[in-house]
Amino acid sequence: MQRFIRSGCHQTKRKKMYRKYFRLIIFLLPFCIISCKKEKASISSGIIGTWELRTSFGGQGGVTNYQPENGNYLKFADTTYALYSKNVLQTVGTYMIRKDSAVDWMGQTGHRIIYNHQENSIPTYITISHDTLRLWIYAYDAPSVIYKKTSYDSQIPTQDN
Repeated sequence: MQRFIRSGCHQTKRKKMYRKYFRLIIFLLPFCIISCKKEKASISSGIIGTWELRTSFGGQGGVTNYQPENGNYLKFADTTYALYSKNVLQTVGTYMIRKDSAVDWMGQTGHRIIYNHQENSIPTYITISHDTLRLWIYAYDAPSVIYKKTSYDSQIPTQDN
């Protein structure tokens, strides 16, 4: 009889413990979901600013390093970008970043950046880490470039300027 009473008491304690864990999981689940969404938003907001070209490499071309203040840079605003070469405006257009991950030869995962709504163009992927922006094409010998953030200036001029 004592054995039956003990096992009943043990089952009651176990049920209470499971209920506590269940409540804890239900309480923490929304925080996990919210934290996943923040990462997605940080890629898009992290790109905003001025980025200067520092390294290009890939394929048969080898590696080319660029000195600071070389005049080759990208500016990103919320949905527009501007490309400069030797301090001369070359292109102004639109962009979007889409969750379309690929893994490069170094094991880094990036999201796809699409310029001027050209979704059928060769996919270009993007990774951002602190002040480093990396653009690459998903192919073994494809070109890749590395930019360093030089400012948070995101003023995009018109093509006429």
